[in-house]
Amino acid sequence: MTPASSAGAVLIRKYKVRIGAGLAVVVLVLGAVLYFALNSAASADVGDCVRSNGTKGLRQAACGSPEAQYKVVGVVRDKSQAESNFTTCREFKGTSDVYWEKGFQSFVLCLAAAPK
Repeated sequence: MTPASSAGAVLIRKYKVRIGAGLAVVVLVLGAVLYFALNSAASADVGDCVRSNGTKGLRQAACGSPEAQYKVVGVVRDKSQAESNFTTCREFKGTSDVYWEKGFQSFVLCLAAAPK
């Protein structure tokens, strides 16, 4: 093997490592985004349980787990913050709390105490 071809092989290996590392970072970032998107209040549906995430809103939690604070008894889409009140959730029996979030689509979660 000539010195030029040996140097070329080393360079190709370096590029492969860089490309592999870059792809690994992209996959990790996309995985994290997907995980948080699927466990957020925006993806909660009737029957799901949620917990407070401090000042960051609500996150989904397994029903029956000690983390679960509320059970979603109703979801109302396209409501403003001013409309996020008990009147919006009056048709959902057991509503004890109301949660509003603005995102791609604003929504109201009608919440009841989570079963223990």
